[in-house]
Amino acid sequence: MSATNTLAQGQAGGAPGPSEAESGRRVPSSREIGERLKYFIESRGEGLKDMYGETGEEQNRRLKGPIKMGEEMAKKLITEMGCTGEVAKDLTVLTLYDVAILIDDSSSMISEENGQRMGALARFIDHITEIYSMANESGILAIRFMNRAGGEQDWTGKSQEYLDHHVYGGVTRIGTALKKRILDKFVIGNRNQKKPLLVLIATDGAVEGERKGHLGDVIRDCLNECKVSKGSDVVAFQFSCIGNGPGATQLLTELNQIDPNQDQKIRECVDGFLVGSDLEPQLADKWFVLPRILLGAILPSWNRQNDQDLS
Repeated sequence: MSATNTLAQGQAGGAPGPSEAESGRRVPSSREIGERLKYFIESRGEGLKDMYGETGEEQNRRLKGPIKMGEEMAKKLITEMGCTGEVAKDLTVLTLYDVAILIDDSSSMISEENGQRMGALARFIDHITEIYSMANESGILAIRFMNRAGGEQDWTGKSQEYLDHHVYGGVTRIGTALKKRILDKFVIGNRNQKKPLLVLIATDGAVEGERKGHLGDVIRDCLNECKVSKGSDVVAFQFSCIGNGPGATQLLTELNQIDPNQDQKIRECVDGFLVGSDLEPQLADKWFVLPRILLGAILPSWNRQNDQDLS
């Protein structure tokens, strides 16, 4: 498991250096995209191989759609948005995934830091949606809240108005909500899961209202159940901490304290990142920040284990 304490504490392993950036504006071919996706599948467990095939022939057939989407995605990222070729190629891995977002709607999200957290949350969701919608034209599979039922499916729009109309209140029961709102429906209870699921958890603080260790137990139990039925690599978890309160850093600290010797699988598929209360200034380093959020839990080269200058 891994977490970082700031958005801009150094490039993650795998991000291109200056020389690569200078020559990295070439759009990768469909063959290169296909090779990237196949390499990723081979590097994961049995779950992705069951979904996308174990042999070259199977993979060629099942990856036609993702390769086509990946090629279009990379072209737009590079030619229209200023992304480098290698980072764009990494981002095409998202064509293999569904994405769900679990939002902390506790009262502190609107009452703390003069409402800045809500603005940061909306911008966070919008940037994530923009990038992911290139990988999947249906958009975000599901948006859910921790304390209120309901939510959205196949989300591709702007989020500010939607978030403004939501009723906020309650505590931050991350583990309880993660299981009830996301995992029971889309992973554990989904016998016909077609794609691995990347779960993005946006929260402003440490866990409240549930026993200590419950969040870790929920993740561990999910991975163990998936390992038996379809492969533990069919789900990954990215925690994005909104705001600059002590609760945000406390959560990241707790994530870091999980013993990798006892929970190596959790360490491999869980990542954490501090977004802060104002996302826009961080986006001066956009092609580190956004891939770091979207890929940290699924690509080791973007995981905090390879960040530098972290304690």
